[in-house]
Amino acid sequence: SQLVPAVSELICAELMYLQYLDAKKLIYMYINSTGTTRADGETVGFETEATAIYDTMNFVANDIATVGVGVAIGQACMLLSAGKKGKRFMLPHATAMLQQPRLPPTGQRQAVEVEIRWREVLAQKKSLLNILSKTTGHSVGKLDADLQRPLYMQPKDAIEYGVIDGIVEPQKSIVGEDVANRGSGAVQNDRGPPPGAPTRGARQG
Repeated sequence: SQLVPAVSELICAELMYLQYLDAKKLIYMYINSTGTTRADGETVGFETEATAIYDTMNFVANDIATVGVGVAIGQACMLLSAGKKGKRFMLPHATAMLQQPRLPPTGQRQAVEVEIRWREVLAQKKSLLNILSKTTGHSVGKLDADLQRPLYMQPKDAIEYGVIDGIVEPQKSIVGEDVANRGSGAVQNDRGPPPGAPTRGARQG
C-alpha cells in the first residue's frame, strides 16, 4: 500500500502500543509499499508520512527488524534501511528502489505557490538524503548522485548498498515435512481417538 495519512497513523500507533506491551521485545516490520507514490509514479502522499514513521521507529525503545516483501519504493525503501543494523532483510524475490521526492501535480496553482512547494520538496529531499546517509553509510553527495535516476536493487544489490543486511531464505515445506514425519511415526495424530475407542481412564470389559 502507499504511505498515506491513514497508513502512517496506524503504523505509528501500533509501534507505540507494542512498546507499551513489551519495551524489550523485537518488533518485526514487513514492508510492501510503493511509498508516497502509486505504482505509476503519481504522488499520493506527503514525504512526511514516511518521516513520521521513521521518527517513531527511533522513538520507541524496542529494536525493530525490517523485512522487505514485494516492493519497497522511495520512502518505503528508506524505512526498510532504517531497521536495526543486522536485522534488515528482504525476501529472495523482493525489490527495493530509491528515488527523489516528487513534486505533486500543480493543477491551477499560482507560480509563487509552485515555488513554495518546490522549496518544501527540496527540504524533504535533503532530509531523505541525511537519513539514508545514516542508515546506509554513504555520503550525502554519493546518494544525491545515485538518486538522480531511480535506483533499483535486487536483494544482493541492496546488501551491497547498505540498505539491508541479509536475505530471508524460504524454510522447508512444512506440509512436506509433516507428511514425511507421519510416515516415519515421528508425528502423532492430534485428531483424537477414532469413534468407539476407549477414552483415557475408561476400563475395558
